[in-house]
Amino acid sequence: MANLNYSNQNLQNCSFKGQDLAGADFSGSDLRGCNFSGATLTGANLQQVKTGQSDRQAMMLIVSAIVSPVVLFGSCIIFAYMLNRLLSDRAINFLFGVLPILAFLAEIFLRDSISFHFPQVTNFFGIGAISGLFAVMLVFTICLALVSFSSFGDGVAIQGFFLLLLMIFSAIVTFRIFQWLIQSIHSHPGTSFRKANLTDADFSHSELQNTDFSFAVLTGACIFKWVIQQHTQFTNVSCKYLYLEPAQQNRKPAEGNFHAGEFGRLLNQFLG
Repeated sequence: MANLNYSNQNLQNCSFKGQDLAGADFSGSDLRGCNFSGATLTGANLQQVKTGQSDRQAMMLIVSAIVSPVVLFGSCIIFAYMLNRLLSDRAINFLFGVLPILAFLAEIFLRDSISFHFPQVTNFFGIGAISGLFAVMLVFTICLALVSFSSFGDGVAIQGFFLLLLMIFSAIVTFRIFQWLIQSIHSHPGTSFRKANLTDADFSHSELQNTDFSFAVLTGACIFKWVIQQHTQFTNVSCKYLYLEPAQQNRKPAEGNFHAGEFGRLLNQFLG
């Protein structure tokens, strides 16, 4: 029988994806950056665990935010060059006319499916898109500033003043996009219990932050004095009832299963 004693260990960035960990003991362990996606954790002991982003994950997100615009712009240049070499002008015009329509249809019909099956890819491209937009706006703002100051130097005060106002507006937008990028990095999931079976798991005294419980099963879990910090996701969680005290005491709801909205209201009591 496999050893399922992982108590009081530093397990940062370990992957338990899809594993059968029924009854495993993770009590007191550091689970930041761990991947339990699709794992079976029925009856697992997760008391006093710590979840969230690991330092490695945070660094990778920062690197991806820096590298993504370069990759994006480089790919666009290569793509445009190949189209120019391989297709006629009429075909290129047709393709660029159809691309927005195809992108719109893909966003409508494929977005949820891609997000469900490839969450990491979706998050990566999301951060990449935001960082790319920030890079574009930053360059645009700097160019506006240079042109504005040049106009003042050439004695065209009205044009310089107009460009200066436009530059200020662009700078505000750029700063807001930068805040959006930082928020996206901070809110990125660290520990993943996505689609995991956590039936009867014990989360007593655990501290949860940047944790993804999307599509997980939490029925019968004990959440005695657990603390939910920011950026923890409970999207489409399956949970019929919970226990607020150890040894399956203080069942919520006392009888039957949760009604619509009750599970979310209960979780709000544990927000840190």
